[in-house]
Amino acid sequence: MNKTLLTVLLLLSPLTSLAETCKTTKPISTDAYTKASGTREVAFIAFDFKTRDCWVINEKGVGVRHAPYSTFKIPHTLIALETGAVKSADELIEWDQVKYPAQSFWPETWKQSQTLATAFKRSAAWYYQALVPRIDPKEYKKLLATFHYGNQTFTSGSNRFWLNGELQISPAEQVDFLACLLKSRCNIKVETFSVFESIALQESKNGFSLYAKTGTGPLDPNNFDGAFEGWFVGYVKDNAGKPVTAFAIYMQADSFSVLQNCRKELSMKLLTQLGYWKD
Repeated sequence: MNKTLLTVLLLLSPLTSLAETCKTTKPISTDAYTKASGTREVAFIAFDFKTRDCWVINEKGVGVRHAPYSTFKIPHTLIALETGAVKSADELIEWDQVKYPAQSFWPETWKQSQTLATAFKRSAAWYYQALVPRIDPKEYKKLLATFHYGNQTFTSGSNRFWLNGELQISPAEQVDFLACLLKSRCNIKVETFSVFESIALQESKNGFSLYAKTGTGPLDPNNFDGAFEGWFVGYVKDNAGKPVTAFAIYMQADSFSVLQNCRKELSMKLLTQLGYWKD
């Protein structure tokens, strides 16, 4: 996809409403955070499961859809487990270097065989691309609809639909999806969700547990030295296993290096400020 087409797609990305789960919305003052981050754009939303309030940065921005990139590994993992495309977190797929040749931007951790668990934690795209032929397109369609996952758009057989702008989702819709998972599991099996959480747990600290996934890609898919867009999407539970918040941050920055750590660091500062995390 060339830069002009990508720009058109971004400009045409539909606005969606604020998260359906929100009772009220409350703005967050973050000038100090956003100026320090060096980012072009920040949109953040956090849903409070107790009060049903949503805390928001850039209310318009949280309703704009973008490619989910590797945050799609959240629903993709659930779909793979639910449909039997993989049987467990430990299912190994051998790296086929002919089908999935290493690219210049690949980290070393991608250049090896992966399990579902390692592919999620390392964000190894090729593992999830290898899952596509194992999943009937009708199952994708059904479960994306069940999840109300963004525009639910994909080309049957494509192994890049979450990377190339076909599938798009807004920060508000990311939060709606996570809230559905945490309230009712979105009709997926208890066992599926349990395996997912064992993979998605990032850290536990001071009575809180964080489950989350990053995602990122270049605004111009042919220029990995230019501007990037990215996500940090997830939820926090308390020490009793009850959901505290579901959140999503979307950012744009002049380079991947600016975005790489900033998205999580800013999210954790905001979650701490809101009382959903303790350092």
